[in-house]
Amino acid sequence: MTDAKQFYDYHSWANKKIFTHIENLPEETAYQEVKSVFPSVSDVLLHMCRADYIWLNVLSGVAYQEIIDSAGKLQSAQGNMAAIKQHAAELESQYHDFFSRQTDLEQTFTMQHPKLGTLESTYADTILHVVNHGTYHRGNVTAMLRQLDHSGVPTDYMYYLYEKRESKG
Repeated sequence: MTDAKQFYDYHSWANKKIFTHIENLPEETAYQEVKSVFPSVSDVLLHMCRADYIWLNVLSGVAYQEIIDSAGKLQSAQGNMAAIKQHAAELESQYHDFFSRQTDLEQTFTMQHPKLGTLESTYADTILHVVNHGTYHRGNVTAMLRQLDHSGVPTDYMYYLYEKRESKG
């Protein structure tokens, strides 16, 4: 079976594809209001960064309230695609640091949520949640781009595998 680290690498690859694609569209595209889950593409991408930040901190054992209190720092990137992309790059680096420290991703850890309670999970399952969450919202971005008369960009896992194979070839 493919390991969680590879799925995270796919997540990073797919996010980069989205950012690159949006950079090649008219600048206002990222900020145009759309009737969707989020008001704009940039809002979706900021949400994805915020979620990745939160889950990285959960994986790192940071207390819930401390995570929530510190997640607000990402809000300064609102409406600024360059800042959102920078946050995404920093998070990717931080996840790789996490992977270098936590080599046993099948290890169980406990997370606490004030309303949902306690949950035991493996690091791998939590990382798969991060990837799945990103996949869902990259789909939102594609739908929003289509509403704005722009094409999306393929970010399916198989495209990642093909590209990965080509880069080895």
